[in-house]
Amino acid sequence: GCGIRAIREVGDRLALDFTEDDVDTRMFDKVIVATGGSPNRTGLAWLEHLGHKIEEPVPSLFTFNMPAESVKKLMGIVVEKTWVSIQGTKLKSEGPLLITHWGMSGPAILKLSAFGARWLGDMGYEFKIQVNWVQVQNQDVVMENLKSIVYEYSGKRLANRRPYSLPERLWLYLLEKSDLPVDKKWGELGKGGMNKLVNVLTHDVYSVNGKTTFKEEFVTCGGVSLESIDFNTMQSKVCKNLYFAGELIDVDGITGGYNFQAAWTTGFIAGQLD
Repeated sequence: GCGIRAIREVGDRLALDFTEDDVDTRMFDKVIVATGGSPNRTGLAWLEHLGHKIEEPVPSLFTFNMPAESVKKLMGIVVEKTWVSIQGTKLKSEGPLLITHWGMSGPAILKLSAFGARWLGDMGYEFKIQVNWVQVQNQDVVMENLKSIVYEYSGKRLANRRPYSLPERLWLYLLEKSDLPVDKKWGELGKGGMNKLVNVLTHDVYSVNGKTTFKEEFVTCGGVSLESIDFNTMQSKVCKNLYFAGELIDVDGITGGYNFQAAWTTGFIAGQLD
């Protein structure tokens, strides 16, 4: 129940100095550090002072804030198959996308935040994403799909025939965004209208300004560098009898499940003490 100010090597043993002034320093044969991720580097200074290399901690697994985007009015909509990429980078992910009252979330967004955690932090969480709502990269394939709709349903209103079974509210929103009247007939689209639809379905752009975390929790990218740890035992390479486990280590996965597994596995290995 006490905070730790420092760990010191004393011969083959480890001395723990506590933050409470009335608690004496205590000696231990072996110590496992499993304190979880630190949101800033200062929280890792006590381990850095021992000689461990520290990778700068930044948030990972977070949702995207879009304060200026009207797509937020569609909160609650889930699109099961999407591609999401960050403009100006090669970062891309796929999967379900959830529209929220603050922006976008869901596996596709969370994975993207993990892939680009450090870059997004450097950008101050201001960037643009590109959403492919139909998870089809080849625009010609999408165009052919729309042409088949025109051929078969030329007399139907755009609002009444949704390509790729998109959610109704999202489809109406994309039509509005493309300046296409919902009562326009498919057969009246023309080349310009078709190009607008292909573009909004495959290259829909949104501005992100900030990140939002669920209950202010997030996974940490960064921590004690892998270079400082023997992964056969989870023992420190610079301090004998000191072991690490969990998110404190510079390991983070693309979903919570991977991070739980990393914590359980490293904890199990660290616990196999001689």
